[in-house]
Amino acid sequence: MKKLFLLIGICFAFAACNEKPKETVEQPTDVKTVAPGSPIAIYTDSIAQDSLRADLYLNRARAYMAEEQVGAAMMDVNKAISLDPNNVDSYLMLADIYYMLGDETNINTTLNRAAEIDPFDSRPLVKLGELNLLQQNYNLAAAYIDKALKTNSYNPKAYFVKGMYFIIAEQDTVNALKNFQYAYEQDAAFYDPAEQICRIYAVQQPPFALDYIRNVQKNFPDRANARYELALYLQEHGEPEEALLHYDTLLMEQPDNYMVVYNQAYVNFIYLRDNETALSLFDRALELNPNYLDALFNKGRVLEQMGKYADAINIYKEVLNRQKDYELAIQALNRIQNQAEE
Repeated sequence: MKKLFLLIGICFAFAACNEKPKETVEQPTDVKTVAPGSPIAIYTDSIAQDSLRADLYLNRARAYMAEEQVGAAMMDVNKAISLDPNNVDSYLMLADIYYMLGDETNINTTLNRAAEIDPFDSRPLVKLGELNLLQQNYNLAAAYIDKALKTNSYNPKAYFVKGMYFIIAEQDTVNALKNFQYAYEQDAAFYDPAEQICRIYAVQQPPFALDYIRNVQKNFPDRANARYELALYLQEHGEPEEALLHYDTLLMEQPDNYMVVYNQAYVNFIYLRDNETALSLFDRALELNPNYLDALFNKGRVLEQMGKYADAINIYKEVLNRQKDYELAIQALNRIQNQAEE
């Protein structure tokens, strides 16, 4: 399932008047088998008892989204809106569904409707800022985020999107870092700005970078990306053995992650000079993703290092057959040819 483009806030319960007649409950069209006692089952039972409570439909929509049943979620959100057309949370959920469906026009319309309902709720503005950032409408994105921050200065998500604006639109890591730090300071449980700070530090390499990246991984032990960022930093800064330990941990959780296998191969090849292990791991990465040309190219490098020039040449030629402008493969072929002529 695509990652929702911003986290949704908790909806406010809407209590329907007991005097209103109950309606016939519509059944979503893409419902899978529902386990007894699951959130979907619980909300379905509640709706059967009171079919006029918008909050029950909205909560069931969230449960459907967690199960990747987008059609059922859409039906429930629309039902919630029909029952309570002024609930901002319903429109935020609907915008996320449209995002998953790739319907940018309806995302924009839905978020603008949410902003009209409550001008003091900054969440639709933040989402509009991110949407326009994705659409490369940079000036409009910045305007929405600035408006969101004027509406609510305690706004970690707005600061995060503003940081991404500086990265994407301005290539300004100084102001990006400042905004990511604001976001993380306001919400220490918000991983995304912490991840971006780690990436900036990995490039800038301040003396405290490793300690900071270690601390983020410690604070977010269940975040695979946090461990991955730490392993990357370690392998590039003289700690290849520790990097491999973190990659091993990642593979226990994600055994088919070809990028982690590739990095293991790269560490063994470049830093540990273990060609046999590296060759085996590059082969494993290619089994997981046969189209990953970097793994194929580096397999050629290992074979070249081992003196198996004919095999290496075949690999480099295969890389170039798939991508004619793969410059490193061109250089490798020229290098082997020059050695043969000498």
